[in-house]
Amino acid sequence: MDNVKLTMSTSDPESVASESEPMISAGEKHEHRWEGRDRAFPPQWVRTALAIVGWFVLNISIASVNKWVISVDHFELPATLTAVHMACSYVMSALCLRTCLPANARLDPSPETLANVRKLSLAFCLSVFCGNMALQYVYVSFSQMVGAASPLVTLLLSKCITDKQYAPLAYASMVPMCGGVMMCVRGELDWSVMGLLLLVASSMLRGVKSIMQGSLLTSHDETEKLDPLSLLKLMSKWSILLLGVYALVTGELGEIISVPELRQIHVLARVFLSGIIAFALNVCNFLVTKYTSAVTLQVLGNIKVILSIAISLLIFHNPLSTTSAAGCALTLAGVALYQRGTTSESPNKC
Repeated sequence: MDNVKLTMSTSDPESVASESEPMISAGEKHEHRWEGRDRAFPPQWVRTALAIVGWFVLNISIASVNKWVISVDHFELPATLTAVHMACSYVMSALCLRTCLPANARLDPSPETLANVRKLSLAFCLSVFCGNMALQYVYVSFSQMVGAASPLVTLLLSKCITDKQYAPLAYASMVPMCGGVMMCVRGELDWSVMGLLLLVASSMLRGVKSIMQGSLLTSHDETEKLDPLSLLKLMSKWSILLLGVYALVTGELGEIISVPELRQIHVLARVFLSGIIAFALNVCNFLVTKYTSAVTLQVLGNIKVILSIAISLLIFHNPLSTTSAAGCALTLAGVALYQRGTTSESPNKC
């Protein structure tokens, strides 16, 4: 099989203020400062809409910058690029917390919470590793087709892990939603068993990550619940370590040292621009999960594919095949079914 260029996404919080009171528990303090902050914000639906719009815009932005970095600057070092994303996320989230949150209102997470954050970081890094390794065995188009099933995978995992109840329409919506995106991104179907297994593992790990971050952001136990910026800071710290080891083992760090072109100012500037966008994207990623759910986040990922096709059609006038057009229509029908299924459901979020 021809060599395939590796691509990365990071995939995968809000500014913080506080209303601290004396003689209250850490969990109560955490809740008070966020309740006070929420009252200063626009209504819930406005916050949710802004987070989703920001998520879409930043996803498209980081995809464009990363494509330039990898294709034009030849910075084909996915682990290193993701490590830079996490480093920028750590520094900028720490700065936001330090400047927006008074010292007497900052929380020390419990050992159990820190353990869960480490598991979250491990799930994220393993999904990156499996996704990159899979591209050694399959084409990008096949990887995208398998990735289109992420909403279904996440829904099933959410049912198994959290025992959430979903309406029959939510399950039914997965068929046209996932199948439609597969029709849109279909391409070379040459694949191997190892590549398929790695892609499935990567998709499952992304689902687990979304569910875990949703649990940490919306926990009913106030001593365990983290605000989005704090979660991003903690997750980034552990992810930097894991991704650094990954980059060292794969020889990416050695390549940076041995190839002067990779250390040119304009290349590094674009890499760090990608990191800054990644920070903002991670903020929106956590906010969307907090305001909606882990499954909805994956559903938005499929909508993003359709949005990208529409933008390409409008701006670049790229031809749209009949199969792709039918796939777009199927996906949107699936999203409408999912929306009906979740709004007709009882109070449990889907």
